[in-house]
Amino acid sequence: MKFLVIYSWAPKNAREVTKRFKEWKPKGKYEVLYPFSTMIGRNKGFHISEGNDMAEMQKDVAYWTDIMTFKIIPIMDSSDSIAASQ
Repeated sequence: MKFLVIYSWAPKNAREVTKRFKEWKPKGKYEVLYPFSTMIGRNKGFHISEGNDMAEMQKDVAYWTDIMTFKIIPIMDSSDSIAASQ
C-alpha cells in the first residue's frame, strides 16, 4: 500500500529538524517512492512511501515526534482506483 506522509514542525524547531535530518537513517522496512520534500515557507514537508505495514513507518516517526507532527494517509493511484471501482 502507498502512503502520503505529511509532517510539520514549529518554526522554533527548524534548526533541530535540519540537524536531525542530516544524521537520520530510516529503520523501517518500506520504500520511499517520492523523496522527502519541504514545502517552502510552510514548516511542512512530505514524501510518498510504499510498504505492507504502516507500523514499519511508525518506527521512523517515533524518532521525530518530540519536534514534529505527522499525518500518514493511505493513497491509491488514480488508475488503480478506477479499476477497483469497475
